[in-house]
Amino acid sequence: MPRKRNVKRLSDPAEIARRFSRGAVMLFPTDTVVGLGCRFDSARGITKIREIKGIKDENPLAVLISSIEDIDALDVRRSRIFNHLIDKMWPGGLTIVLSSETRYACCGNRNTLGLRMPDTDLMRKIIRMSGAPIAATSANLHGAPPPATIEEVESEIMKGVDYVLDLPIKGVGLPSTVVKIEAGEVQIIRMGAIPSEEINEALRGVV
Repeated sequence: MPRKRNVKRLSDPAEIARRFSRGAVMLFPTDTVVGLGCRFDSARGITKIREIKGIKDENPLAVLISSIEDIDALDVRRSRIFNHLIDKMWPGGLTIVLSSETRYACCGNRNTLGLRMPDTDLMRKIIRMSGAPIAATSANLHGAPPPATIEEVESEIMKGVDYVLDLPIKGVGLPSTVVKIEAGEVQIIRMGAIPSEEINEALRGVV
């Protein structure tokens, strides 16, 4: 196995936020799996992430937010079902895909955004301090399993990032569950950290 590049590590939240605000691509632990991310509106950073992972331009990235207020700036179409889900399930390992009025670089070829609020105060603080949501994806090569820890990240991924974040965050080792809300229906796109039973229970009496 090739040796991993010695990438600079950051642990100070203010410095991390500054680097995110300047478009840096970073490797970081989350409450689910290890993430690879940059500022959500950095077209250059998102292109770099896709190159590192070996995914195509049309592949969307999730958007990590720090608060409900972040949603209002993202030009997405909220619904009663969405508002109910986030009230019951956020913060946590649920990504919710919504239609977007604006196609950002992280959307790929779709007019949708997959939003998630991480279940860690520290990560939400960093996102808030950086001044914008973070576009993120799991830190694995396309088709490979997502790493649960920084130590499990492949050298091909490690050598492409600008910084690695040393944060006291431990993930559950499963990617987020992804659901899509469309025409008043909730569709599970990918199973992950949140089981379908919890989602169905949260939606009881709403759909």
